[in-house]
Amino acid sequence: MKHLFTLILVTISIQAWSIKASVDFIRYSNVDQQYLEVNYRIFANSLYVADVISANEVLSTIVIYKGDEIVNFQKNMLVSGLEEFTKDLLDVRRFILSPGDYKVVVELEDQKGPKHIFKIEKQVTISHKNLMLMSDIMLVSAIEQSDQESPIARNGVYMEILPYSYFGKDIDVLTSYVEVYGLQDSEKYYCSYEIIEGYEVDAGEVEVIKFKRLDSKEIKAYLLKLEITDIVSGNYHFAVKLYNDKKEIIDSKIVNFVRVNPKADINQLSKRSDKIGNSFVKDIDVDSLDYFLKALAPIVHEPRRSLLDVLLENDNTIAKRRFIHDYWKETSGVGAEGAMAAYMKIARAVDHNFFNGTSYGFDTDMGYVFLRYGKPDDSMVVDNELSAFPYQIWRYNKVLSTGENNVKFLFYAPSLSHRDYRLLHSTCRLENQNRSWEAELYKKNPEEIVGNPSEVRTTNDGFTRRARDLWNDF
Repeated sequence: MKHLFTLILVTISIQAWSIKASVDFIRYSNVDQQYLEVNYRIFANSLYVADVISANEVLSTIVIYKGDEIVNFQKNMLVSGLEEFTKDLLDVRRFILSPGDYKVVVELEDQKGPKHIFKIEKQVTISHKNLMLMSDIMLVSAIEQSDQESPIARNGVYMEILPYSYFGKDIDVLTSYVEVYGLQDSEKYYCSYEIIEGYEVDAGEVEVIKFKRLDSKEIKAYLLKLEITDIVSGNYHFAVKLYNDKKEIIDSKIVNFVRVNPKADINQLSKRSDKIGNSFVKDIDVDSLDYFLKALAPIVHEPRRSLLDVLLENDNTIAKRRFIHDYWKETSGVGAEGAMAAYMKIARAVDHNFFNGTSYGFDTDMGYVFLRYGKPDDSMVVDNELSAFPYQIWRYNKVLSTGENNVKFLFYAPSLSHRDYRLLHSTCRLENQNRSWEAELYKKNPEEIVGNPSEVRTTNDGFTRRARDLWNDF
């Protein structure tokens, strides 16, 4: 039986407030040489904004090593338009390389505000030209015909690479770009392109496959598309295989990707033939299913989280019961029933302690953090600063799920209710990191704010404004 939720997201460990970027490395060839493309998208919402009329500026540095020797180097500045600071920055850099093994180091540095850098390294092998019959595969997120000069365009087509190789619930077609080289007129060639369950190292069933006859040309580009509407959430890889007329594979390329598709997941959960009627979820009454699902939300990750959200919007009780059953069986095995009972005991206590009058306690920010990361190792309540809304600081010595040490969360109560604390800022890389947290905390006294109130990062120092010192020293 297929496992829906064995999702593995490859992430880069980053510091708080780091630039967020998706970087891909793709090898191509032309008539007489091979080259490497470095494609990257820098997400605008991760960049420092000094004010609403400033352009984003990111310094890109790419260094290519062969052994200990630097064989190529590029440094350039990416600048957004003054009215486009909310748009992501996209760029492509190309490097001609001879056959061999290389290490490519990419650094992206925001030129505004506090210094923070994104860095990634990639080992790349360039084959001899007569062994390279196919480029690497580019997964495409946006495509259109274009006659304008752009580093993002190839062969008259503007193409944006798919960030993180992630196909979300709103994408129904996998679109890929690949080039084929040096096919001889004296032979016939074709390719297969297919989606296979699991990443390359953990391949499973073939989900979709198509075939295409190829033209015999020195260089030929192809856009290959596959319908993915019915592909359930999980890890997959997309493979393109090149065959000669003897049906021999003469070259192949693969790319791993992630699919999140809650609609297909619900259909599969509803149609599964395995029985759970006598299992540990049988005693959950229909009216309590949503309560159990909402209690799970803080500890459920993608792609389960997207499916959970969709389940809460419909009345499919079979799928809801199976979701709860599968989660605990996959995370706790034979101890699933006991694990669920122990967790729900804690969830009910959190619901009681953090209930705000309108939402379940585990739906509040404090309840969410408590269930996701556990009881804080230390906490502080500050409700006597005249200039600030009431606030609390929680500190965790170590967060096991992220491997981070000394993680802090700042909650505040803008309604002044002690039951309405909201997460304002955190150092946890998976949670909200708000550079303007001080301005928001002291917003009820705008005369205390330094600079533009909508973009300010700090406030005036003062005896009644202790949040920054408490945050740093706690």
